[in-house]
Amino acid sequence: MTISYQVLGQGKPLIIIHGLFGTSDNLKQIAKALSDQCKVYLIDAPAHGDSTTPSPLTLTTMAQAVLQFADEQGLNQFSLLGHSLGGKIAMEIALLDNSRVDRLIVADIAPVQYTRRHDNIIQGLNEINLVTLENRQQANETLTQYIDDAGVRGFLLKSLTRAEKPATGWRWRFDLQVLQQNYDNLIKGNSELSFPGPTLFIVGGNSNYVLPEHKPQIVSRFANVNVKVIQNAGHWLHAEKATAFVKICRDFLA
Repeated sequence: MTISYQVLGQGKPLIIIHGLFGTSDNLKQIAKALSDQCKVYLIDAPAHGDSTTPSPLTLTTMAQAVLQFADEQGLNQFSLLGHSLGGKIAMEIALLDNSRVDRLIVADIAPVQYTRRHDNIIQGLNEINLVTLENRQQANETLTQYIDDAGVRGFLLKSLTRAEKPATGWRWRFDLQVLQQNYDNLIKGNSELSFPGPTLFIVGGNSNYVLPEHKPQIVSRFANVNVKVIQNAGHWLHAEKATAFVKICRDFLA
């Protein structure tokens, strides 16, 4: 496994993990804001960006890939911040190897089994012919048939880039085929282990990803847990309310 990453700042190590279909750049604004407090390792999650894909692709193998990355960086102990699927991976890391994780921040996701929420996105991505595609606008027009939210389309199109081989055409900066084939593994509940360290869930007040009925599954795994709700924010809370998100993280990491 190879994990692609950027390093910002100095201080105690913090690994930041983005969500499904993203790259490390999605949380770069947050990483920069925390870089005067932490040495931030901003990674491309396994099967995303320039990181390689473990086989099989599961929460456990993705967590193990990040732990291997931490070994390679000489990080005996570190904190974690993960959003959405990145939060699932971060939780799995803390549950699998809790002695190495100092503090855990989970942004708008719970350790529960989710229903399939991304089928329309996957269908739209598959409808784009990367060989004959002329430009991003054409890709956006195709995605519009499947995804109403312009923000979500814009987020996905950030990962559309010119193919290096062959010289013509385009490619996604995530492993679409493997993510599609293993999607059910990514929405499973996290391991039923426990992490005793300080844990913070940051939840979007307008989001439906973390619900009151998820509380038993959260506290059974994370006994030392606090929850902060950012009002008037949805699932993309780190982008919608960046100032509030950063302040909450800074206070917790301090």
